[in-house]
Amino acid sequence: ISEALPFNIDDKLEINDNLRLKYRYLDLRRPKMQKNMNLRHQICMEIRNYLNNKDFLDIETPFLTKSTPEGARDYIVPSRVNPGKFYALPQSPQLFKQLLMIAGFERYYQIVRCFRDEDLRADRGPEFTQLDMEMSFIDREELFKLIEEMFVHLFKKLLNVKVKTPFLKIDYQEAISKYGTDKPDLRFGMEIIDLTEIFYKSSFRVFEEVIKNKGEICAIKVECDKEFSRKKLDYLQLFITSFGAKGLSYIKIKEGKDFQSSVAKFLSPEEIEKVKLKTKAKTGNIILIVADKKE
Repeated sequence: ISEALPFNIDDKLEINDNLRLKYRYLDLRRPKMQKNMNLRHQICMEIRNYLNNKDFLDIETPFLTKSTPEGARDYIVPSRVNPGKFYALPQSPQLFKQLLMIAGFERYYQIVRCFRDEDLRADRGPEFTQLDMEMSFIDREELFKLIEEMFVHLFKKLLNVKVKTPFLKIDYQEAISKYGTDKPDLRFGMEIIDLTEIFYKSSFRVFEEVIKNKGEICAIKVECDKEFSRKKLDYLQLFITSFGAKGLSYIKIKEGKDFQSSVAKFLSPEEIEKVKLKTKAKTGNIILIVADKKE
């Protein structure tokens, strides 16, 4: 009789990630993982078909190469025939694809592994697979069109989902000012709203000092204030100060013109109404405000 499995092969169970990785051969038997692997294969096949039909060549580039530092540290591999010397694993095929362009291969791609020795984050890992491509004699709009059409093809072919084109485009400054990042998730919805002009003549000393020092007063509107207990708001105070902010103010919008605020006694009714109008806040919303210098 065999021993009991460390976990049942069932998608309905929440399994610890470390346990899943320890028994990876069992984890890969789960229907969800089988489906993921199959979908990944189909994506790669459709990308190849799409690019082949656009006159691209799939060309492999070396893994064992010299160090060409990019955005991270290199992984190095000792050379057996040259003691004391090392190869570096490529962070990307950047130099090789540029050589291919010079050599007359005007459209290149490969689905390739890349290696970067850097701290782990949600979107960072030591090795990953990317679609790498390069084209000669094109402009930016041609590149956008090619990539958009590829995604439209993939979603329609594999998921039967129709993707609307052209894709929304925003510039760097707009992304930073509205979302605080250059790669915003637009589903998030809670844009950063600049309230500085509302408080130019404010008697609230904190806001007055920030504006005097050419800082900004910005806010995020949250749809439901019931999730923001006093305890949670106190935690948010500590959380944002750990990033260098001076503090957090809030305004909870109640029925009619009623409201609850941590800075109620410092703000005039006119300022509250202007904030509500600028943020399009409604009953049940909470407005979170931070005032500090602009970086």
